[in-house]
Amino acid sequence: METTPHYWQKNIGYFLAAQNFFLFGSSSVYFAILWYIALQTSSGTWIMLATMATTLPQILISLWAGIWADQYSRKKLIIFSSSFVTIFTFGTALLYFFEVRSLWLLLLIAAIRSLGSGVQTPAGNALLPEITPKIELSRINGLNQFISSALLLISPILSGLILGRLGIIFIFVVDLFTATTGIILMALVRIQKEKREITSPSAVLPGIWDGIKYTFTHQYLRNFMLFTMGAFILVAPSSQLSTLFVKRTFGSGVWRLTLNELLWTIGALLGSLYITTHKQLPNKIKLITAGFIGSGISFAVMGLPEPFWVYLLFMFFSGICMPIIQASSNILIQENIPADKMGRVFSILQILSTGIYPIAMLFYGPLSDQIAIKYILIATGVLLILLGLIFNHRLLSLTDRLHDLH
Repeated sequence: METTPHYWQKNIGYFLAAQNFFLFGSSSVYFAILWYIALQTSSGTWIMLATMATTLPQILISLWAGIWADQYSRKKLIIFSSSFVTIFTFGTALLYFFEVRSLWLLLLIAAIRSLGSGVQTPAGNALLPEITPKIELSRINGLNQFISSALLLISPILSGLILGRLGIIFIFVVDLFTATTGIILMALVRIQKEKREITSPSAVLPGIWDGIKYTFTHQYLRNFMLFTMGAFILVAPSSQLSTLFVKRTFGSGVWRLTLNELLWTIGALLGSLYITTHKQLPNKIKLITAGFIGSGISFAVMGLPEPFWVYLLFMFFSGICMPIIQASSNILIQENIPADKMGRVFSILQILSTGIYPIAMLFYGPLSDQIAIKYILIATGVLLILLGLIFNHRLLSLTDRLHDLH
């Protein structure tokens, strides 16, 4: 890879712009579908189904996507998956517009988008260190989180305006434009050709098993992944049930749902800014611990009886924590995992973090129809604080095992 400032910065610019155009379109569609279902049904079970449609296909394809990202062109994988999702989503949206107006069809659209994300995420995370000088990894990861948070600040506002005034079908027009722009920008990214070991289709399952074995036979990486899975199981209610919680507790209205997302995103913007301002992050385990504990405190307080503005304040605080957790985790892997294993490790991280939501929601969704969501938030918040403390103690005691990953 050329390393002149002009070359790599221009290349990174195309990559970040493409990735965030994809994100902007996807998040606009996600918010619109989730809010539409919440407003139409007011059902925790339907929110569970929406969560499963959004994340379960991503889990199913992630292990295959990880080995594809280690064997094939990561750039082409991103372009192909984005093109497939865009064409299918637009076609399904036309069917929704002209023929069938069904919540199940919206779930189908969410599921197809989830498949695309399952391919894009490990490929994108593994491609970033391939085109970035190692000394700049922390800053570029932070910049990526910052841009993503800035766009996520706009997408719920846009989704709220379009959903409230024009209807859900017009969200897909925005998605078509952003996806097409993202594909064009990704095509401009220049990748140095590397020889990758291409295996036959019959060797894919052994390759997947090799990635799983690598991840879980290294004590440090195994502990990191299992604690991450536990943390995101506890994060799931605040992430997936907050829309329903706001509607049930504070009243209906798209503006309330918009503020709910808006305050979280402003917090995420500040958390990303912190990462961006550090060329080299301090102790990443301590940062992730702070993110877990800060999130736990926020969730517990959000469940207490309070005015809407207090709820929004702690939703804002939880937003600060998430990009710190995600960016620190990504950098930890990018700096310590060999390039030929990175795609598969990122696919496992994706499954055990955000991909764990549908499994968790099989429990939380129906539970939220039986008991008040505030009790779920308080309980998971307290448990997340305890998990953060144990995570910090355990991972710091295993720091000397990091060299085993190479």
